[in-house]
Amino acid sequence: MARHGDLAPPTGPRMELLRRLGFGELTHDSHVPFLSHLLGTRRLLAEWGERPELCDAGLFHSAYGTEYFQPEQPASRDDVRAVIGDQAEEIAWVWCTIRRDTLEPTAPHTAINRQTDEPITLSQQVARDTATLWAADTVEQIARMTVEERQFSHGLAKVLHLASPAAQVAAASVLPLVDER
Repeated sequence: MARHGDLAPPTGPRMELLRRLGFGELTHDSHVPFLSHLLGTRRLLAEWGERPELCDAGLFHSAYGTEYFQPEQPASRDDVRAVIGDQAEEIAWVWCTIRRDTLEPTAPHTAINRQTDEPITLSQQVARDTATLWAADTVEQIARMTVEERQFSHGLAKVLHLASPAAQVAAASVLPLVDER
């Protein structure tokens, strides 16, 4: 369990890079400034006691674009690694690279690269982190979205058992919103 004191503040180089990438000017699909969503996702992960690397991945979980969002200027992996480190960058890269609906809920964990259609094998830890990040991303924004805007969260229930216990509890409370139609 992470201690809040172990987390670097989401200021300085972290915010500078996100602003340089244009996240300071964007509005998120959930109707708030994009930086607010990124900071909110990181905040939830920290509140759940997740380790600093996962919290930083939460802050950068859209840096390379995702299947639902494509930035005008995606980050370079080297730039992100320099700011948040290798482990956090790997989690953010996986999140941005996979098609979430292809994340396998049983070991060995794989997912499909959304750009190449090739399988990516995930370690147990990265699969756990990805499911936990998906839960935080969903909890942070889903209540602000219309039913039609919630497509990103479909499939979370099938992998939620991989997530941390705190993420499972928090996400379970919003799953009824995911399944509304």
